[in-house]
Amino acid sequence: MVRDRNRRGIIAAVAFVLWLGYMVVGLSVINAALPTVGGEGPEGTAAFIGLVLGVVAIGLVMWAASD
Repeated sequence: MVRDRNRRGIIAAVAFVLWLGYMVVGLSVINAALPTVGGEGPEGTAAFIGLVLGVVAIGLVMWAASD
């Protein structure tokens, strides 16, 4: 368990930036590489993965802010 609050903040910040990168760049790349055809495509799964990763990233932010 990481006890240093500064280190926890850095871990949370890195996780948050990686999540933002996935949401901005990753979803665009997935949508361009595998477009939706007939209402079916990978963007729903990619968005769900982004949602789950976002919950994890925000959990890390809350963990970093705790005493």
